[in-house]
Amino acid sequence: MRRSFSLFALGLVALSTAGCMSVYKLPAGAPATVIEVPKGVTPWICANTEPQLLTRNPEGKVMIPAGERIVVGANFASSDGYMNYYCSASASLVPSVDHQYQQDFEIEGRYCSSIVYRKAPDDTRIGLAFEPTLRADNQACRFKK
Repeated sequence: MRRSFSLFALGLVALSTAGCMSVYKLPAGAPATVIEVPKGVTPWICANTEPQLLTRNPEGKVMIPAGERIVVGANFASSDGYMNYYCSASASLVPSVDHQYQQDFEIEGRYCSSIVYRKAPDDTRIGLAFEPTLRADNQACRFKK
């Protein structure tokens, strides 16, 4: 009984992380690139809009707009049956059509962070390069309409 309640509570928390967000659709003909988003979180984007959900393909990749400032973030929720944990973090960047990206989401204690790396296939050691990003939060998504 307790196990089923924990699973039910976790499901409710996971559903609440998406809130009332709509699903992001890349505008037709817009310049785009690929970002690999982390598993186990709910990824989202602000591309001159309010936050919208990113839907990843089976490899964990999503098409995002290039050439304009965007905010990519992730929400994490879990429950141990007694406590519910929620964390949201984001990063702001201007993606280039010439590169692909990888979003990293880290949780430590009660804090979380989101960092975006540029994929660097010419680097045989790690294959990633630091991408200059700005720390952002949901406030960064409130663009003037």
